[in-house]
Amino acid sequence: MSVYTHLSQTEVEHFISKYSLGKLVHYEGIAAGVENTNYFVDLKCNDNTTRYVLTIFEYLPHDVMPFFVSLTDLLADKALPVPKSLKDASNQALHDLHGKPSLLQVCLAGKHSPIPNHEQCHAIGEMLGKIHQAATDCPLKQENQRGMAWLATQVERLTPLVSSDNAELLNKQLKRFQQFFDSVNIPQGIIHGDLFHDNALFTGDRITGIIDFYNACYDYWLYDIAVTVNDWCRQDSLVLDEVKTNALLKAYHDIRPFTKEERTAWPVILQFAAFRFWVSRLITFAHPEENSSHSTADNPVVNSKNPDEMRDLMLSHYDNAHLLILPN
Repeated sequence: MSVYTHLSQTEVEHFISKYSLGKLVHYEGIAAGVENTNYFVDLKCNDNTTRYVLTIFEYLPHDVMPFFVSLTDLLADKALPVPKSLKDASNQALHDLHGKPSLLQVCLAGKHSPIPNHEQCHAIGEMLGKIHQAATDCPLKQENQRGMAWLATQVERLTPLVSSDNAELLNKQLKRFQQFFDSVNIPQGIIHGDLFHDNALFTGDRITGIIDFYNACYDYWLYDIAVTVNDWCRQDSLVLDEVKTNALLKAYHDIRPFTKEERTAWPVILQFAAFRFWVSRLITFAHPEENSSHSTADNPVVNSKNPDEMRDLMLSHYDNAHLLILPN
């Protein structure tokens, strides 16, 4: 279970007492997730029981948290299905648990789709376009903490720890992407940054929730689309499913049309998105202690993912670049 900060019933009761939402009926750690600790918290008020999610941020510093609260509040106020942070009697959303920032949010309805179909890919493309448009009004900005400077540092750290073939590929690709981003000119805005299919909730083919905005930042919109396509539309062969990909991209394009520059950059951005997650997954394997300050031999990180998958996806995009086309 990916619960790094363990809370007693007394601690949970003290925490929820700030909100006057009801009496604690049940709480349990949520196994899903890698970076943060999450609990389901069931509260009863007037014979009605409501489920909430209590999140403890394991390594995000307090000073960046107002951006994420501001962003999700803005999107929720624009009727997008994102979790709005609850405020206590003092109108405070952010709190401290075990010295770490913490939030309480209503648990959204719906379930994850283990293998998204093309209708769900269409829905997520449309939703991502709406999020990009709506987020332009966010009063706060957050730079990408895992941008090119971070990638360069991590590749340097990883080079002596991985195989010689992987080390050579890491450095070769890093140099290529550095040169690419020095010359690229494509639109930017606030992105989700981690819209894998397990960060969306569905009832049937209707989206009922988009969660985990804690990689959101100001970056290229096209990168956000590439992260999403790489996860939602790839097949076991690592070739993108044409029907799913077209459904997602056309739905997004109908909300925010792609520019000429984006069409040119698309194949490289897809490769870069896979590279970025290859690096982050390699870090989990090479430096597992950094995934959480609470990761130990008795409490391991069980949700780490195979880094080779993203490396191989990046290479597959090279072999199939002729298929990587944005709609007009």
